Amino acid sequence: MKLPLNTSIKHHSIVGLLISLWLVLFLILIAPFDISDLDFSERLQLLPPYGIICFLNYMLLILAQNAIFKRLGIWTLAFEVLFIIVFNLIQIIASYAYYRTELVNGDYNFETFLLYVYIPISLILLSIVIFMRWFLNKKAPNNSKNTITIKGDNKLDILKILYDDLICVSSADNYVEVHYLIKGTLHKKLLRNTLKGIQNDIPELLKVHRSHLINPSHFKEWNGSNRIKLTEMEVPVSKNYKAAILELN
Repeated sequence: MKLPLNTSIKHHSIVGLLISLWLVLFLILIAPFDISDLDFSERLQLLPPYGIICFLNYMLLILAQNAIFKRLGIWTLAFEVLFIIVFNLIQIIASYAYYRTELVNGDYNFETFLLYVYIPISLILLSIVIFMRWFLNKKAPNNSKNTITIKGDNKLDILKILYDDLICVSSADNYVEVHYLIKGTLHKKLLRNTLKGIQNDIPELLKVHRSHLINPSHFKEWNGSNRIKLTEMEVPVSKNYKAAILELN
């Protein structure tokens, strides 16, 4: 199942800060579990690093998320679930490591910390993470409605089309061949650029072969085991990229 994805570092930085701020305020003001043994000044001193850990953890995974999206061109429910699981695992390990430092000098072993401290707090924390990511990704721009500009090295080499009309970009020596639709009719334009340059400019495109990037929305069906049909054309698929194509089914 494909999901929309907001890849803005700025937007996710705000989300990460809000999540981390909530965590710190919750720990300081509510003082659950053994934290209640600390006076207020000690809480102000010892608890903010949990928020810093949370923020760094979240932003590290955002970089990984964006790298995956840039490579595959899609974000799925499976990737989203994996994001939440990995975030949780890193948060558990890093939080417990800080809890056991000489600075905090926590008494609980890992099992007790997990069952009586981390899990109760994480039930609230993860619900906030899931909701904020859902809300942010829901607001991700719909590329099918956006006009994109594809440029070549020559200043006169420029093509403006709707993203939804872009079918495929293919490598042709020192050029790329852009295949697109105008009122349902297939057209192509040669631009002096590289496939890597196009992929950097339009990360939503999916690489299916060393010489081909496709717009995933134009995938129709497989033609044998090594070729796929797109709108009005077909292209070869390398075995290294088959998994990404299968995600589109």
